[in-house]
Amino acid sequence: MKGVRVLWFTEWQPPALRRHLGLDQMPGPQAWVDSLARHLRDLPAVELTVAAPGVVPGIFEEDGVRYAVVPLSTPRSRVERIAQNWRHRLTPAETLGAAASLVDHVRPDVVHVHGTEGGFGLLAGMRPAVPLVISLQGLLCAYERAYFRGRTAGEIGRLVAGAEFAKGRGVVHRYLLLRRQARREERILKEARCVIGRTAWDRGILASVNPAARYYHCDEIMRPEFAAAAWRGSGAGGATIYTTSSALMGKGTECLLEACALLRSRGSGDLRLRVAGVPPGSELDAVYRRIARRLRISDAVDWLGRLDAPALAEELAGADAFAYPSYVDNSPNSLAEAMLVGAPIVSTRVGGIPSLLRDGVEGLLVDEGDAVALAGALARVLHDRDEAGRLGHAARATALARHDPRRITGRMLEIYEDVMVHARP
Repeated sequence: MKGVRVLWFTEWQPPALRRHLGLDQMPGPQAWVDSLARHLRDLPAVELTVAAPGVVPGIFEEDGVRYAVVPLSTPRSRVERIAQNWRHRLTPAETLGAAASLVDHVRPDVVHVHGTEGGFGLLAGMRPAVPLVISLQGLLCAYERAYFRGRTAGEIGRLVAGAEFAKGRGVVHRYLLLRRQARREERILKEARCVIGRTAWDRGILASVNPAARYYHCDEIMRPEFAAAAWRGSGAGGATIYTTSSALMGKGTECLLEACALLRSRGSGDLRLRVAGVPPGSELDAVYRRIARRLRISDAVDWLGRLDAPALAEELAGADAFAYPSYVDNSPNSLAEAMLVGAPIVSTRVGGIPSLLRDGVEGLLVDEGDAVALAGALARVLHDRDEAGRLGHAARATALARHDPRRITGRMLEIYEDVMVHARP
């Protein structure tokens, strides 16, 4: 490939940009984007600019990558902030205008928008002459339908009556914003000419919205800590189950809590569940803790909060099983990371997960929301350590090949070459 200028747009600031803005260094949901950038920057044929929203506009360079901050206005007062939260404002027009101006300034050979959750995908209609490709991450049109799954009417009522709701924050307002984002996502997918995905599920959703779009398969580069780790299990007399949840609804954590309660009632009194990703003190943290108390398993649950990559890899290596009970997902990084470590996995067969993990070969898949089936599958890998090791070994072999950085970098360059040909009007 001859020299190519690539301009990325991402809603989540990579570490270099977060340092520049004075923010914490915990990675966001698109941590894999930074991993890909580190490999592309070493190629003499690629000139990479990474753009993300922030309050202090500017352009700077670090380690061979140019970073641009797309200005995002912030409320000037507490009252204005609450009013803005209640309006569920999407990406403002001035931010999209600044993004379009950045395209004109950089004059890239190809624009790559990471994700349809934000508004940058609208650049396809704003700058139709510029070759543009969009990567599918989560798909909000599907997430919207699963958002409150697993929640009781009483739990939702408690959330609406809470202080966070009055301030325009919290999980209910996040859902109302998500509905608006899903409508915008549909417009983005309809206007897209070229799209990158990873699963049969995301390809099917794209085909249902825009069958004329050009679809490319490309996997993701995971953070190196997970390939470097190796599963060993807890080595203790009891059984340790680890899961990665988040600040978002729909991860099925309440179903896993119920499954653990079932396991304890059936004789696994020494069971421990370790839960990462739920922000301490958040609404969702309170919801899950109430459920754990109701099920009488609070003493068996460790709430770990947010963890960095080394800590996550260590949790996976030391767990006897990794559980991923999500109600909806496309290609969750948590699952890919568990596969790289070689942990025995029990997951739900939702969304794109069956494209990543073969049932009975690399892990066990159960129906979403079925706590009895989830408990049974967990018991199977916890009690049959030979099978657990076989499943984990196969998962690791598959993941190491799937997430090979050199292969993925080469594939991305092939996609960019094709996009420059086919993404013009």
